[in-house]
Amino acid sequence: MSMTPLTRWLLVLTTVLAVASCSAVRVAYLGADFFLRQYAEDYLNLDADLLADWRPQLAEALARHRAEELPYLARFFDTALRGAEQGLDRARVECLHGQALVIYQRHARLAVDLAAPLLAASGPEQLRALEARLREDWEDETSSDPKAVARRERKRAERYADATQWWLGGLTPRQEALIQAATAAMPDTAAAWSTYRRTRQEGLLHLLRRGGREDEIRAYLTAWLVDHRDLPPSLDEARHKLRDAVVDLVVRLDQSLSPEQEAQFQRRLRGLRDDFLALQPRPRLAVANCD
Repeated sequence: MSMTPLTRWLLVLTTVLAVASCSAVRVAYLGADFFLRQYAEDYLNLDADLLADWRPQLAEALARHRAEELPYLARFFDTALRGAEQGLDRARVECLHGQALVIYQRHARLAVDLAAPLLAASGPEQLRALEARLREDWEDETSSDPKAVARRERKRAERYADATQWWLGGLTPRQEALIQAATAAMPDTAAAWSTYRRTRQEGLLHLLRRGGREDEIRAYLTAWLVDHRDLPPSLDEARHKLRDAVVDLVVRLDQSLSPEQEAQFQRRLRGLRDDFLALQPRPRLAVANCD
């Protein structure tokens, strides 16, 4: 799913955890308070009073995340590790994808709970700052020109290759070809996502301008970012096609791994699992159904 700057702000915890290297996860997580405040200040131009009022809610959200969400992250990487040790067949990868979706929804709901009161308390200056940031993105509309489409496909292949190299180390020519073929076959939904995001962002701005209550803002964000209601049928269908393409790619790559790549992959998964366990006040793995 495409992620907007606003979504990145709302889901910065997930973003930080996803891109941090295994050895840096604990440092990144312990600095999440700072990153969240920086995102909020950047997008809403918060004044000192708004920021001071919001900080207790931020502290409570981070405490909830540590107690309630880290067990799911630890379980996900533990399950993936055992799958990597035994072989990632399609059924296991599909189950892991389902786990990842649950984790996303849990994080999105937590982020919405954190964002709604802040947005509700924002005044005209904050709304102007938010609209200005969003309009910067609207000016960068997605082109349907064949050259632009080809450029997006190339960049997507590069992103997938870079991510795969982080997990596995150096790639073989066959593995690079697998990634290129898979990404080329993925549906190009950039223009449709751009239209959908702008519609939802404009709806949020309209709600904020008319002084929407906190519960209204929470309901709007939940429908958009958690439940994906009102998603156009073409995008909903594309999501399923993308899921199938990613699952197929993971299975094919797993079958192509060298012993060195298998060891690297398992080290990454084990390190992430152990970090998410160590960050918990009472380390545990959440219950999952991929075993």
